[in-house]
Amino acid sequence: MGKFGEIAGALLVALALVAPSFPQSLAPTALPAAAPLATQFNDPLQRGPLILDRGPGEQEVHFPRDEELEYLVSIDLGILGEPTVGRVAMTSVVRPFARPGDTEISFDEERSMEQALVSARARGEYQVYTLDETIQTRFQPVSFPQLKHESIQRGTENRRRELSLGLKDGVPTASYRNDGHCKTCKDDAHFVDPTFFWNDRSHCTGCKAAEHRIWKDPREREIPAKAVDMVTAVMLARTVVSQGKASATFTLVDRDRLWEVELSRGKRGRMKVSAGHYDVVEIVLKTRPPASETGREEDFQGLFGLHGNISIWMHPESGVPVLISGRIPAGPIELDVRIELDSARGTPPSFVKVIK
Repeated sequence: MGKFGEIAGALLVALALVAPSFPQSLAPTALPAAAPLATQFNDPLQRGPLILDRGPGEQEVHFPRDEELEYLVSIDLGILGEPTVGRVAMTSVVRPFARPGDTEISFDEERSMEQALVSARARGEYQVYTLDETIQTRFQPVSFPQLKHESIQRGTENRRRELSLGLKDGVPTASYRNDGHCKTCKDDAHFVDPTFFWNDRSHCTGCKAAEHRIWKDPREREIPAKAVDMVTAVMLARTVVSQGKASATFTLVDRDRLWEVELSRGKRGRMKVSAGHYDVVEIVLKTRPPASETGREEDFQGLFGLHGNISIWMHPESGVPVLISGRIPAGPIELDVRIELDSARGTPPSFVKVIK
């Protein structure tokens, strides 16, 4: 189940169990000085969402100010049933944006600057595989990075990823880096004793220890203007649904690859999940690599790391994700996975259950 963690990040609509605070390693840190952007910052005294205005003709993105969504993750084992294997929690908060050196930001300022933090934490265990992964995107009022996407996975597998998007020297740029096994470092703690006494101690090979991984050099590339990361893509989809729009298209950056994404509203229905009964609308996804990119449509493992026949159901008035299903690789086989809403707090007033 090595792809379970990517469920939390990719579409991030794969959610369940609230992380009441951000992990220390992903907590907000000192950020670059503010730069002029075509971005709308709401009056912080109002309770509306923080709005990312992506420019004329582009779909804006709404970030809830204080929302917690909890989901249950289960897998289909056929005659063995559908055990719950984990929980994922997504939180969205809006906080004042502090420039370096600022000690306080007054909410009475005429144009207070704000930042949004959308975080998902996935925790699960099945058989001998364990996972604890936190994925976060920070939207901040600076030119670069305007969107900063981070992922830290711990458990059976350990890895870190970081993607920054924005204007760099006036050019829309993506900077991606990840970590890897240190291989031939000289740290004695990374050496293991030999099996036979006549051999020398040697460096560990491909171990899974988090402390044996180091950052690789970042890779930068020019990207289309207004491209978004996986987490922001989820919030964009929610905004489309909540505004009653029929469709939207945008460019998605996944690690250092580009995808063209088209989403549209499908059929409506009513669905029972752990949190209750809700009206829902299906979100239909179509993805393809841009003409300038290599790759095939079937290579896309986007939203939630799911693939195959992905079904995404959102509440039609608020855009809150209610249910996501699809398939994930688990070693040599693939498993059907179901991610259903278990509880919610701080959602829009329009998000209400159906009274049965």
